[in-house]
Amino acid sequence: GSTSSTSGGSGKAPYWVRLVRSGNTFTAYKSSNGTTWTTVSTHTISMNANTYIGLAVTSRRDGTLNTSRFDNVSATP
Repeated sequence: GSTSSTSGGSGKAPYWVRLVRSGNTFTAYKSSNGTTWTTVSTHTISMNANTYIGLAVTSRRDGTLNTSRFDNVSATP
């Protein structure tokens, strides 16, 4: 497989993220209020029609736990 990454810049918690897939094109968005969205990046990745998704977080520090809350999560065909 392949990977793609883009730095979204800095943000102060809480921060909202949105990932939208249209065909093989993925667009990432960020928001400081959950209402006004800014495009972070768009990438085209060849994929099958069916894809598994998941949510993950990290503290980015050894020995430090991260506490996160996911809400308003949806996945639609």
